[in-house]
Amino acid sequence: MNPTEQLNSSDIETLKILAFFYFKVNLFDSCSRTVKVMLKYDNKNVWAKGMLVRCSDKLSDYKQVVTQTEDMSFFDSDKNIQRSVLLLRARALLKLGREAESKQLVKFLTDSGRKAM
Repeated sequence: MNPTEQLNSSDIETLKILAFFYFKVNLFDSCSRTVKVMLKYDNKNVWAKGMLVRCSDKLSDYKQVVTQTEDMSFFDSDKNIQRSVLLLRARALLKLGREAESKQLVKFLTDSGRKAM
């Protein structure tokens, strides 16, 4: 498929189902490739970007998790995905030995969770 061609919403939904299937059966590389295709055609797809972060985490590619979550404003439209991605970022920072940054992020999440209650 040529990147200049557009996928319709049905095509995107099919890719989403396929990516979710790959994720559920622990085929994280396949899931990652599928969501990258989704993002090539729909670069504002918050679900796909969140799934890409989850795949990187499952593959223990913590540097990639940190890189993929540099711009957290990307996830502003979906607070549930944003919170999940923030937790994965905190975990990745911890795994990379950046404990102070990780603790700061967890404190932010804890404080913001209390305010929401």
